[in-house]
Amino acid sequence: MSPPLVIPFFIPHQGCPHLCVFCNQRLIAGQTSETQTFDSEASRLSDVIHTYLQFKKNRSRVELAFFGGNFLGLELSRILALLKAVQPWIRQGQIHSIRCSTRPDTVTPQVLDLTRPFGLETVELGVQSMDDRVLALAERGHTSEDTRKALALLKKNGLKTGAQVMVGLPGDDDFGALRTAEEIAELKPDLARIYPLLVLNGSRLAQWYRSGRYVPLSLDKAVDQTKKMVTIFRGAEISVARIGLQATQMMDDTDQMIAGPWHPAFGHLVLSALMFDRTCEQIDTVLAGRERIGKPGEQKSVVLQVHPRSLSRLQGNRKTNFDRLVQTYPGISFIIERVETLDVNQVHAHIVNE
Repeated sequence: MSPPLVIPFFIPHQGCPHLCVFCNQRLIAGQTSETQTFDSEASRLSDVIHTYLQFKKNRSRVELAFFGGNFLGLELSRILALLKAVQPWIRQGQIHSIRCSTRPDTVTPQVLDLTRPFGLETVELGVQSMDDRVLALAERGHTSEDTRKALALLKKNGLKTGAQVMVGLPGDDDFGALRTAEEIAELKPDLARIYPLLVLNGSRLAQWYRSGRYVPLSLDKAVDQTKKMVTIFRGAEISVARIGLQATQMMDDTDQMIAGPWHPAFGHLVLSALMFDRTCEQIDTVLAGRERIGKPGEQKSVVLQVHPRSLSRLQGNRKTNFDRLVQTYPGISFIIERVETLDVNQVHAHIVNE
């Protein structure tokens, strides 16, 4: 089954009671005005829906997503107005459900009772970290306990749940990031998103960066931490819906995005790193039995089988995975076979004597 078409509608920074040290939400969402009349917002919503529905193609499901702000923290009248504005498309069967992103501390029984009749199906929480010290340094204004309570309440109300986390937060480290992933995995949300922290101009973090108080993760370190978090989520059967921020014009503007582990294909780097690790595990396994397959020291070719859609992951960015394989296993040549029946996250290896 093809994934649903997700129509994103941004409400930049609105509904947020706090300005986190890393936040300049207007830049991320590409907006300059935080307040709009409902008529203008409804018109923009209609335009966005019409535009995205052109790209539905053969996908059977469409979701409208309120992203970029704290949706359940908006005034109740505003939440109702936005949800009601989507209803004509829901009644016509053109949109099948609604999702939103919000802060853990704004999930309440009252607001969930309000939204229940309007097709809200999935709520993603801006968790960022499960370390209260890190949350305090980032000036998030909520605690890890708020996240636990919010996820429990959402599940009690029959809603699908998501958790959005960050790597590279001030005061965090490799152990803390992995502990966050482990604690979230124990809470069993339906999906997770992982973002590397970038330094945006106009944020408090930008001041810290310029003064030397904050040092962002290197790209390699961010990829490594994220790779380990993905492994934890997958092990808990939690879908990782996104890795890395969406590429926008802002990301290439050094006047706006001034530092941090930005790469337009960050997710691909992470998935390629995971595939490299899995490939090495497979090769090591088959090489361990080489004496039963052929004579010791005999030249070998290793066949790597992978799903066609995962060939680029196996190769790595600019084929760096292949270069690393040659360095790691000198004297072995590699043959690639595309196998449709394999899972996209799998790779199988076997030896062919030359």
